[in-house]
Amino acid sequence: MTASLIRNAALIATCAAMTVGCATSDVKNAGVGAVGGAVVGAVAGGSAVTGAVVGAVAGAVIGRLMVDGKEREVYSDGNGGRYWVDGDGRRHAVR
Repeated sequence: MTASLIRNAALIATCAAMTVGCATSDVKNAGVGAVGGAVVGAVAGGSAVTGAVVGAVAGAVIGRLMVDGKEREVYSDGNGGRYWVDGDGRRHAVR
């Protein structure tokens, strides 16, 4: 194994571990983007590190835009249904 391959594998493993242990959605989205970017960078013959950096930024930005301005806590009703609660205390089903 070459040092480059080992470094890339370590980078991908570190990024994957970050996505599992992160508490905030922004960091989680950045982690997912970093893993995807590192894989694409390595497979395409470019730099896995550059791919990870670009992927992390893109993941964080796209993830923030997709939340539509609100962080929502999702709950389970015990019967297999999932819902979130708005500011007025009303339940809304998760689809």
